[in-house]
Amino acid sequence: MVILYLLVFLSLTISIVNIFLMIRLGHFLQENDATQKNYENLEEDKNLFLARFQKITSTRLRALDNKIELVDQLMKDLDDAYAKTFSLLTDLERKLDSHKWQEFESKVQHTKREEDEKGNNNQKETIEKDDRVRVYELSRKLNMSSKELIDFINTNTDLDVSNHLVKLTSEEEKIIFEKIKEDPPVSSKKETNVSNVNVDKGMSTDYSNYKYDKTNKILEFFKNGYTPQEIAKELKIGVGEIMLVLSLFNDKEK
Repeated sequence: MVILYLLVFLSLTISIVNIFLMIRLGHFLQENDATQKNYENLEEDKNLFLARFQKITSTRLRALDNKIELVDQLMKDLDDAYAKTFSLLTDLERKLDSHKWQEFESKVQHTKREEDEKGNNNQKETIEKDDRVRVYELSRKLNMSSKELIDFINTNTDLDVSNHLVKLTSEEEKIIFEKIKEDPPVSSKKETNVSNVNVDKGMSTDYSNYKYDKTNKILEFFKNGYTPQEIAKELKIGVGEIMLVLSLFNDKEK
């Protein structure tokens, strides 16, 4: 009987243990199902969040791409506008420079024209003044006294000479030379009594010798390094006459 009781007690104990294990297994399975569901829910939430993130990211990226394209277009427009502005500024600067250069050239030409006119007037005045010879200078060339030359001029020409300081033009000199050739004064005949031929030659060549001496002086000054302006100051004649002599001299050398 004792054995029977022991077996019954053992079977009851095993049954209780089995029941307890079954309960524990049921709780474990329930907890596992809940965990599985939570995991599945977590996966779904994760996928949902990833989808939303991708959507937001793609939307933002598209917006950023659009903005980048817009900025690129704006940069191109700015480059075009800058190029056009630079071209306009360059054209404007070129026109201003051309206008200023034209004004400068016109001023220079005007100034040069005025200086040329002044120079020509000064040359004319200088030539008119410097080409004249005083009576006493001419008397020295002719080996006559000033009084004799004055008397001869007043007697044989239409000129009216009052004193030895009167200036004579080149035309008046020629007239006097011609009259002296035609009718030499008495003192001149005495001084040049060697031969009538020599008298005629001296009278006819005296004026040309005077011009020849002036030409030699011009060439001598020029060879010594003087400028035409400096030669004009030294000889008190016009620059135009000096330039004419130098040009003729250069033509002869060629």
